[in-house]
Amino acid sequence: MLLFENKSIKTEPLDVGEGKFNLVDLVSQAQNAPVSAGVAEIWPGAPVDFDYDNDCAVCYMIEGEITLTEGDERRNFLPGDLVYIPQQEGLVVLWETSTYGKFMYVTYPHWR
Repeated sequence: MLLFENKSIKTEPLDVGEGKFNLVDLVSQAQNAPVSAGVAEIWPGAPVDFDYDNDCAVCYMIEGEITLTEGDERRNFLPGDLVYIPQQEGLVVLWETSTYGKFMYVTYPHWR
C-alpha cells in the first residue's frame, strides 16, 4: 500500500503549449500499477487539449472550476464532480479555466 500525504504532493509543469498546466503522476508503471493516477492543476491561459485515442480517464474535481469542451458541448467541472472520459478514436477534450482548477485523475492504460 502507498499513501501520498497532501503536503508531499507537488505538481510540475507539463509542456502544453501556451496553457499553464502542472501535474504529477503518483501511481504509474514505476509501481507496476495497471493505471496511472495523480493530481493536476490548471491556470488561466490558452485551453489545454488532450486526445483520448489511446486511454480513458476518470477525474475528480478538488478545487476551483474548469470548463471541459468536447466539440460544441461545454460543461463546468466543479469541486465534488467526477467525469469519465472514454477511450475513443478522435476524441479531443479541451480543458480551460478563468481562475484555477485542481483535480485528481486516473487513466487506463498509462497515458505516457
